[in-house]
Amino acid sequence: MDLGIKGKRAIVTGGGSGIGFETARQFLEEGVRVLIAGRTLDKINKARDELAKKTGGEVHAVQVDMRNEADIKRMVDTAKEKLGGVDILINNAGTMYSGRFAALKDDELKNQFETKLFGFMRAIRLVYPMMAAQKWGRIVNTIGGAGKEPDPYMFGSAMTNSALLNMTKSLSEEFGPDNVLVNAICPGWVATNLWVQNTEGLKKELNVTSEEEARKLAAKKNSLGRMGKPEELANASVFLCSERASYITGVSLNLDGGRLKGLW
Repeated sequence: MDLGIKGKRAIVTGGGSGIGFETARQFLEEGVRVLIAGRTLDKINKARDELAKKTGGEVHAVQVDMRNEADIKRMVDTAKEKLGGVDILINNAGTMYSGRFAALKDDELKNQFETKLFGFMRAIRLVYPMMAAQKWGRIVNTIGGAGKEPDPYMFGSAMTNSALLNMTKSLSEEFGPDNVLVNAICPGWVATNLWVQNTEGLKKELNVTSEEEARKLAAKKNSLGRMGKPEELANASVFLCSERASYITGVSLNLDGGRLKGLW
């Protein structure tokens, strides 16, 4: 299937590994010109080189801390310089602050808000005028199911994710007249570095002693009985940015193997 996005220009944040890396790879395979952004310089440059080798596509890299407004501006300025503009924004950078209420710390919550909520908003604020001027744009926010179905263990992430879901829906209406489509994907448990970083807390929550046990118990909570793969999440993000999805906006797509039991 031709997705109709050859030659488009995309920013993918959190592009050094996991979902972001796979999203960038699929874009490059579709002929999209890509700028990946990540917090660690060596990691993001290594990802750029690997993506270029795998796909033969045009890919650039920039070191960005999404908590830093100046970094985000530099990211968008780099996209203008290297790509000539921005057609697609994948807001994928983030962190997951899990734990029950009594264990939460204000500084960690603020870190999550700055990285995801404010980071996403600041990036959108800078790319939207370019998209509106050309009457074509795609924005996909990587959020999370905890924003839809509260979980005491996911209290911190749920607050951030609920705000991002509201933002996605609101902006889809505001940007619609300019043919700028705003959607979200909501991952469940996915086999990425973020999973590994949260293993210790989840082991305590599930009362198990090993990462493997935690992984199995977490996987049992969804209908497919397994964790997701980064490329499966990337499939959805890339599709939502394509011409095949030209009548889809304001959607938050659950990609969790059937984990959420709600009706939306």
